[in-house]
Amino acid sequence: MLSKTQLSDYSNEGYVFVPELLPVVDIKAVMAQLPELCALQRPEVIFEKDTQTVRSLMNVHTYSKAADNLIRNQSIIDPVKQILGSDVYVFQCVLNLKRAFTGDIWQWHQDFSTYLIDDGMPANRLVNVLIFMDEVNEFNGPLMLIPRSHHGEATKNDVDDTTTSYPIRALDNNRVASAVEANGMVAPKGAPGSVIFANTNIIHGSASNLSPWDRALISLTLNSVENKHQGSCRPEWVVMNDFSPVQIS
Repeated sequence: MLSKTQLSDYSNEGYVFVPELLPVVDIKAVMAQLPELCALQRPEVIFEKDTQTVRSLMNVHTYSKAADNLIRNQSIIDPVKQILGSDVYVFQCVLNLKRAFTGDIWQWHQDFSTYLIDDGMPANRLVNVLIFMDEVNEFNGPLMLIPRSHHGEATKNDVDDTTTSYPIRALDNNRVASAVEANGMVAPKGAPGSVIFANTNIIHGSASNLSPWDRALISLTLNSVENKHQGSCRPEWVVMNDFSPVQIS
């Protein structure tokens, strides 16, 4: 469970970082499956623009028992239920690989913008649980967040489907510059098993990985069972339609 200070930080800053929260053995169990998972012939396997490097494994928990076990850990489910005040279901679970030398950028964006426009999400009663699967340092494309940028409404941006291989509702540079000038930026770094709990409306992104070190991260989005999305235009291999409350592993 999160402390009062951590809950306050989440509310005010839009995120809270908890180093080394999850067992390394569970992280390693998922990472050991990567070669097998990346070789699968299925739509959930997304490649970078080079068509050779795997960028993301969408809803990886549906075809990896190790990933499914990891995301049901009580250490992440209980804090999210604490934040949202209800049971939760898995809305999305993406393993982003950010491979050494070839891992491309993730443009600055707010996830809730997509959930609102494309997925029929009633309200921002979701939490992004960002799980470090590799050591994250200043060189390998760490996730960057703009504190306090979650306050206010989501920006309804057009889809950028040209910058990278994956379409995203990216923010324009002026909006980002203004938010950074007001609030600065952070880039949490740490060991595998560290976790960021983030409001889905916070502005975030990451640079390309020019380093010789991979920087894999699971982006697990949990939604309140009282806030079920309705009529998503995206396929189920991108957005889950199973509203069953998450059961602890």
